[in-house]
Amino acid sequence: MPSNSLLHFITKIIKFEGFRATNYHFITENELLIQLENKSSRATCPHCHKITDKVHQSHPYRVRDIPLSIWDVFLLVDHRQFKCKKCHKVFSEELSFVKKRRTYTKRLAEKVVKEVLETDVKNTGERNRMTSAEIETILKELEQDLLTEKPKDLTGL
Repeated sequence: MPSNSLLHFITKIIKFEGFRATNYHFITENELLIQLENKSSRATCPHCHKITDKVHQSHPYRVRDIPLSIWDVFLLVDHRQFKCKKCHKVFSEELSFVKKRRTYTKRLAEKVVKEVLETDVKNTGERNRMTSAEIETILKELEQDLLTEKPKDLTGL
């Protein structure tokens, strides 16, 4: 079991608000798995907006994050589903650092987009050990986000 000071250090490095590192493992010589835990035991129901602490079920959710030195970093989060005490509906907690149903963090997606803009899909894929299809999914998501985003700081035309 890693020391508390080392886990605190890892928590500070990964910088995900409301989460802490509880353990880590080297999967291979160049892959690191960091286990994360939500500091809060409660969540807000998206249906009735009441706070609940009743966990319906949970399951491990593995997502890829930006590399740390020579290691590819994977995060293992105990992704919880809650059951609202008021409206009795089941909902999944939101993970601020991952879009719904994605296997990579938002910051990894940002890194990949920057690299694609500087080079190309093939080289970005090789550097990040990602397939062209994974990179294309990231780019398509960005396109959708940009199409739905309202323009900022527009002055009279």
